[in-house]
Amino acid sequence: MDLIGYNKRVQKDKVTGFEKFAYGCGEISTNIVFTIATSLLTMFYTDVAHVSAATIGMIIAISQIFNGASDICAGFIVDRTRSKYGRARVWMLRMSGPYAIAAILLMTVPQIAPMAQAIYVFITYNLMLTVVYTLFQLPFATTMTYMTRSQEERAKINIIRMAMSPIGNILVTLLFTRILKMMPNGGMDSQKNWVILTAIYAIGAALMMLFCFVNVRERVVVKDEAAGDKVPLKKALPALFKNKYFILLFLFFVSFAMYQTFQGTMATYYCKWIIGDTDIIGNVNTACYGITIVATLLLGKVMHLTSKRNWCIIGALFIIAGSLLLILNPTSVALVTFGGLLRGIGMTPILGMIFTMIADSIEYGQWKTGLRTAGAIQSATTSGQKFGQGIGSALIGFIMQGNGYNGDMAVQSAHTLQTISNLFIYGIAILGAIMIVILLFYHLDKEYPKIIRELLERESKVVLKD
Repeated sequence: MDLIGYNKRVQKDKVTGFEKFAYGCGEISTNIVFTIATSLLTMFYTDVAHVSAATIGMIIAISQIFNGASDICAGFIVDRTRSKYGRARVWMLRMSGPYAIAAILLMTVPQIAPMAQAIYVFITYNLMLTVVYTLFQLPFATTMTYMTRSQEERAKINIIRMAMSPIGNILVTLLFTRILKMMPNGGMDSQKNWVILTAIYAIGAALMMLFCFVNVRERVVVKDEAAGDKVPLKKALPALFKNKYFILLFLFFVSFAMYQTFQGTMATYYCKWIIGDTDIIGNVNTACYGITIVATLLLGKVMHLTSKRNWCIIGALFIIAGSLLLILNPTSVALVTFGGLLRGIGMTPILGMIFTMIADSIEYGQWKTGLRTAGAIQSATTSGQKFGQGIGSALIGFIMQGNGYNGDMAVQSAHTLQTISNLFIYGIAILGAIMIVILLFYHLDKEYPKIIRELLERESKVVLKD
């Protein structure tokens, strides 16, 4: 087959190291507020804003109905976007300001009647995670599929992106509560301090995304059956659900985000009530996410040894081991920290491979249906993340409330403490096992060479006609 025209285009798809770094800064930006929401927001609601855990669980559970729909809609919006800044990249500019504002509003819960307070939490929670975060994170993630079609370049972009990804989490989990404790007028118990510090973090995150916008470029010229036109929803929606790997990856992201929520939220409760020192959470998360920075860079040297799916399964096994390790001594600070280290090692291949797997599923979708719905398929990431975060937070809220947790109490009952311990140890291990089961049905790594060969043949004909 004649791929001369296509090969010339691939050569133009080279992405500079600085541009890859800028894209990594965008990843840090998306993680900052997401980490606050998954690791600290539930505790803020129950212990600082004094909203009941059951109310928070119900709000988050109901919100997932809107969350799931918003991600699919946002994917189609991105696919139908046409601007001088490209299809996806322009949304980094449009949503940076609203991202910072919505994050601050999460913390300004008024001390009013419980029902009115619940309504405020519902509105601001959905404004942030259903609307703003969706139109902020999904286009950012989709941008990578338009930066280059080169599999090698995509892999390099994703390795740098995932190596930088833990920085946002560490900035929150290591420093946020420590800074709060040092702030005057109530420290960690002062809602005003939460608002001020969240504003600082959110504005910094917005500026980082603007830096990403300025320095990243879209290069891919789409050659599909739509011929550059906007794909009608009546064609795009059926095409999306004909992609079996979109469905599998969506389910995987649900379980992975539930793990992240259990890991982040329950680690905070575990360190506060089981270990007796909230400062330990910084050590645990630094071990968990800090190791991924180095390990992700090393992953690039060994990723060829097995398939992407197998690397993710190996990662899930490390996550399970890091959780069950605490059975030996649940109150050992050393074991809690080492368990975090093992979970961090486990997250490394998952974060290093899963977004490339999403890009592969986009190529599969175009091969299967003739239509490239990159934004809609990328919604498997954000919708899965938000479904998982919401379901995880709701489960934590309902289970904690049902087992007697009260954030206003200075001491929790033995039954409540056992519940906290079980959620942190066994809850995380179960979620790791669910991830493995889902991955066993993923076979695109083996199918991809044949699929991409046929897709390139089609595209080469389009290029030659042009």
